[in-house]
Parts: sequence; structure tokens; C-alpha cells
Amino acid sequence: MNIFIVPIEPIDSRYTKQWYGNIPLLINQRANYLGVSVNVVTIDGADIPEGTTDGAFLNFGATNYYKATQAAAVSKLFMDGAVQPGDKFLITDAWNFVITPIKYMSELLDIPVEIHSIWHAGAYDPSDILGMKMSKPWPWYAEISWYLSSDYNYFATDFHKDMFMENLDIQEQFKNKGIRSGQPHDPIIPELEKYLDYEKLPQVMWPHRYNADKQPDIAEDLSSDFNMIITQKMNLSKDQYYQTMGNSKAIFSCSLHENLGISIMEAVLAGAIPIVPDRCSYSEMYLDEFKYPSEWTVSVSAYQENKDKLVKFIKDRIDNYQDYVTLLERQRVILKQEYLTANIMIDNILNGQISSIR
Repeated sequence: MNIFIVPIEPIDSRYTKQWYGNIPLLINQRANYLGVSVNVVTIDGADIPEGTTDGAFLNFGATNYYKATQAAAVSKLFMDGAVQPGDKFLITDAWNFVITPIKYMSELLDIPVEIHSIWHAGAYDPSDILGMKMSKPWPWYAEISWYLSSDYNYFATDFHKDMFMENLDIQEQFKNKGIRSGQPHDPIIPELEKYLDYEKLPQVMWPHRYNADKQPDIAEDLSSDFNMIITQKMNLSKDQYYQTMGNSKAIFSCSLHENLGISIMEAVLAGAIPIVPDRCSYSEMYLDEFKYPSEWTVSVSAYQENKDKLVKFIKDRIDNYQDYVTLLERQRVILKQEYLTANIMIDNILNGQISSIR
């Protein structure tokens, strides 16, 4: 059986570069464990420049060029007879029009394949940059089409899955195509846990993109109260970024949009106390002791009204770091078991015994 991976473009500053190598590794490891024989093939797109559009996760021009060349490569595989009935396609970013030609060729050439797609964000989320900038309703219909074309759709959190179903009004008979699976980040766990013994300094890290949904103005303002490490200003390498996490007592978020939040999870693995609002995916993922009331940072003006309470909350976690060490260990277990692994997805692809992360 062939497993064709259609990756999201590997960018050094994003976890997509780690996924590029790690996902094939995880599939092969799991296949060996389950005794399943597979041939894993990565379908690259054309080379694109490093860097992203301001405030975005990807470069909006380069990502389309990359995906278009992936679509051409997939089409050639079908034309050359390299795709066989029963093969699987894993689309690591479901906002990829390559899903359409795969479904088209599979049905019209009578080569039944399975499509497995990982959703990150999209126009269905009004707080995402796609939801804010794209005119409606055309992207919603595109997203529904890709969802229905996929045999399995994977969402890292219940929050994300439920929002997708509700905002796109997915009919009840199709909801079983959506699965809460976590994400395949297993290999970064030991890489980050080596920082647990690093000296923890009285600094707070703010790791997000400079975009409205992340509310950077709040982090900037808190810089007058704390040693606030705003990583987007520092041009850090990945190793330097992780070392900064390893030296930080806390990591702070005031995001209005978060379907998972890899940077907060990375920092917790490295031993930083998460300080997150009780909203979005954070509500289901984090212990109560690490969540502050959502209304404190629901807007910049709300933050100004509640700043004293937020400063006190953060200061307590920094000044009493050792009191939270046991809770931090519990939090790491939750993240590792439920959100940093995707065995459900990989087992579905391999037709193995479907596991449960509940």
C-alpha cells in the first residue's frame, strides 16, 4: 500500500519543517509496530522562498505556487499508473485545492483511494485571517467541498471540530467524517523536555505572530510590568527559540483565535507555566490554575480595565514558580496524551486498531 503525503510547505520558523520529516517517520514506526507493509512517498511542491506574509502563518502567494505544483505532481502519479486502488493520501493542510483533483481522478479513473486531511484553520473561523479577509460565501463552499471529498478529517481539539461543524453547518450524516485526533508532534517532546532542568528566569515569553487575533498591543503594554520576551522582535533560530522557552518561568497568551496553540504546548514541555485566557482551545486543554478569565483580554480596552488583576495573576505564577511544578507535570501529561500525538489518525491511515485518546 502506498501512502502519499502531501505536506504543508516546510518553513524553518514553523513546525511545518519538523512535520516534513517527522510525519513519514511516525507512519513508518507505527506501521512496523502494527505489522503493516507500506511505502511512504512525500509529494513535494516547487521550491519557494522562506518567510511568510505579515501576520500570517504562510506566504499567501508562495503557498499557492507550492500547492499548484503538488497538484501537478499528483496528477502525473495518476497518469503514470503509480497510484493504485486502496492507496492513501494524507493532506497535512486541508486548505489545499489538491484535494479536488485527487477526488476527481480517483472517481473518474476508477482508482479508489482514501483521502485523510488535517484541518488547521480557515474562513469558517471568523477570528482567523482567512475568516477576516476573505469575502463570503465562496470560501465556505470550498471548505465544505474539501471536507466532503475527504474520507477522514482531523481536528486537534474538540473546540476546533465543533466550531467547524457549526459554522459550516455540516449536515448530521456527514459529521462522522470529522475526528478529534490531536496532532503528530510526538518527536518534539524529548527535544523540549531536555530544557526542564534549565535555569528558570523571571521572564515571560510571548511567542505569537504580530496579527490582530493575537493582540500584540497587550503583550507590548505588559512589557512595562515584566521582562516580556516578544520573540517576533528577536529573529531567533529554532534552537534559540527553544532555549528562550527553557529559560522562561512563564509563557503568556491573549489570543482571540487558537485552535490548538503549538507554542504554548512547546513551552509547557520545556517547563514554563502557561498563562492563557479561558477561551478557544485553551479552555479544554489547560488546567484551571493556568487560565485567567476570558473577559480580561477579550479586547485591548477590556485589558486596560482588568490590567491590575492580570498583572497580579502573572506575578503570582512567576514569584511562586515552585508551587506550580506538580501542576505543570500534570499539564504535560495531558498535552502528551491527548494533543501532541495523533495515533488515531495514523491508525486510520494504516487500517490498524483504532485507538482512543480519551
